[in-house]
Amino acid sequence: MQVSNQSNRDFRDTMSSRIKRIWKHHRLAFMALVGLLCIACFFAFNAISAAIFWNDPRHQDQPLAGWMTPRYVGQSYDLPPEVLGPALFLGPTEPPRRLRLDKIAADNNVTLDRLQQRVSAAKAAYRARQDD
Repeated sequence: MQVSNQSNRDFRDTMSSRIKRIWKHHRLAFMALVGLLCIACFFAFNAISAAIFWNDPRHQDQPLAGWMTPRYVGQSYDLPPEVLGPALFLGPTEPPRRLRLDKIAADNNVTLDRLQQRVSAAKAAYRARQDD
């Protein structure tokens, strides 16, 4: 047990002296490394949390609600924008922006149930093309 504690202390002292030396002689490079590690951790956390969220069955093929955006529906139904756009009355050249489905339904004089039918039909057609 004593040898283990001594080796841990030696390792800690060695790493501490290395970090101090790097800080003293290469301060800018060290700060850049720490900054890049922070940015990498941020993007890794976002990727992992998105993967966990969208792989949860409760978030897949959700019934449409007025608060949803086209991007959310595309993620939930796993549909690309070129398939989902026509189902939601969005032109191929206009970006979906952050329109909500209740606004899209009101602008096109349809109900959310009708949008649900169009999205379900687009999904079925898309899956059928993929299976071929």
